[in-house]
Amino acid sequence: MISIEQLRYVRLGTPDLDRAVDFASRVVGLELVGRDDDQAWFRSDYRDHTLVFMLGDEADQTLGIEVRDEASLESARADLKAAGLATMAGDEAGRKARKVKDYITFMSPGGLRIDLVLRPLHSGWRYFPARDAGVTSFHGVAIRSTDIEGDERLWTAVLSGRVSDWVGEAAYIRIDDRHHRVALHPSTARGLLEVQFEIEGLDQLMQNAYWLRSAQVKLLHGPGRQPTSGQIFLTFQGVDSVAFGYVAEGERFPPDQPQRLPRQFAHARSSFCAWSSECAMIEYAAEGEPT
Repeated sequence: MISIEQLRYVRLGTPDLDRAVDFASRVVGLELVGRDDDQAWFRSDYRDHTLVFMLGDEADQTLGIEVRDEASLESARADLKAAGLATMAGDEAGRKARKVKDYITFMSPGGLRIDLVLRPLHSGWRYFPARDAGVTSFHGVAIRSTDIEGDERLWTAVLSGRVSDWVGEAAYIRIDDRHHRVALHPSTARGLLEVQFEIEGLDQLMQNAYWLRSAQVKLLHGPGRQPTSGQIFLTFQGVDSVAFGYVAEGERFPPDQPQRLPRQFAHARSSFCAWSSECAMIEYAAEGEPT
């Protein structure tokens, strides 16, 4: 099994890099740390970067996951091969763009490209946001999956994740003490559904809700609270097909305490928000329910 240290970054293709840069800095409130003609890197915490926009097809999406050492990276190749997943070794241009010592990449059963990275770059400077949105870190992702069973097996049988809860067939995967860092949602599309950043708390969540409305950014879901994790959340429209969100609070699973069993929730809008917030995301609506 491949032991995950942490989620490290997302890389998103976009046909309009200038618009994406403005969105990440002015709207989301991240720190621009570098840009060239083809890419722009953004910080949200102590990591050198957690978000990259790349000039190109918006279907070009990658999730980066950190592994511990070279032995872990090498054993990951064998584990992925045994699971029937082909891997590709990173090249020098890819290592430079990702700011890592080495990496391998593969495609998940549900259609998302995943990088396993070794020794990604940290920053020695304090994170300084472009807007005071209260962002403290890159939290996690929600993933659209065209093969939900295959993706759940990948995250729990090949990678070191564990299911915290299910909503219908959607699976919430934890890799540390948080309720989840990855949410897998059945979909007819593939790729990332949402990129989430942690913020300080409820006050910052509501401040952002009002600010985003004043900036005419479409709110897709929330403000709300997940019945599964207890997280408060706010999801809003990105520049292309991937949504962005703020989260705070939520259930934790301390490793020195007994772990509860995963729970099964019905696939209904009420299972995605305990506050009955309006939702414009089809993945969070049961069949026949309006969005």
